[in-house]
Amino acid sequence: MWLGSMKHNTSKILEFKSTREPVKVLGIFIGYNQDKIIEENFLNRIRKMKTSLNLWLSRDLTLYGKSLLAKTLGVSQLVYAASLLSVPNAVIKIVQTELFSFLWKNKRDKIKRAVIYQPLAEGGLNFINFDTMVKSLRLAWLSRLLGDNDDSWKVIPNYYLSEYGGLQFLLKCNYNAESINKYLPNFYRELLQYFQEFKTKPTFFPTANSYCGTTRL
Repeated sequence: MWLGSMKHNTSKILEFKSTREPVKVLGIFIGYNQDKIIEENFLNRIRKMKTSLNLWLSRDLTLYGKSLLAKTLGVSQLVYAASLLSVPNAVIKIVQTELFSFLWKNKRDKIKRAVIYQPLAEGGLNFINFDTMVKSLRLAWLSRLLGDNDDSWKVIPNYYLSEYGGLQFLLKCNYNAESINKYLPNFYRELLQYFQEFKTKPTFFPTANSYCGTTRL
C-alpha cells in the first residue's frame, strides 16, 4: 500500500501487488477509504460490544453490576483503537447510546446522565463516559512523547510539532488549536486541543476514574 503523497501510485516494486483496500496492521486497519476504516476499527467492534452486553440483559443485575460490565465487556473492546486513532464524534455518540441502552434495558433513562457519571461517593455510578475516556487516552500520549528515551517512533510527531517549536514549548503556550496548520495530523491536533481544554476547564474530566473505577455485581 502506497502512503502519503504517493497513494495514487500504481507502479509495482519487485512484482509486489499494491492494494487500495484496508490493511490490518497490529490490530488496526489502515487505508484510503475513511468510511471503511471507521467500519472496521469502530463500528464492527461496537457490534461485538453490543452482542456481548445483550447476553447479560436477561440477568437480574444491579445498576452497579451493569456499570462494571459496561467497562469490562463493553468499552474494553474499543480502548486499543481509541488510543491509537482519532475517534469521530458520531462513533462516540453511538457508543454512549449503546452503553446507556444496556444500563436501562433499552428503555428511557431514569436518572440524569450527569448524575450517573459521578463517583459512587457522590451518589453516582461512576459510569463510563466514553467521550472523557477518549480524551484521557489521547492525553496519555503526552507522557510518552515527553519521556527521556529516544524511541524511533517519536521522529514522526517531533517532525510535525517542530514547526511550532516542539511539544514542550507548545504546552507552555496559550495557543489556539483551531488555528494550527491543517496539515498537522488530526491525532496530534486533538492532543493539543484536549490539553488546551484540560488547562482552561477545571471540570474537563468530571470522572477521572470513569474507566478504572470498580463496582460490584
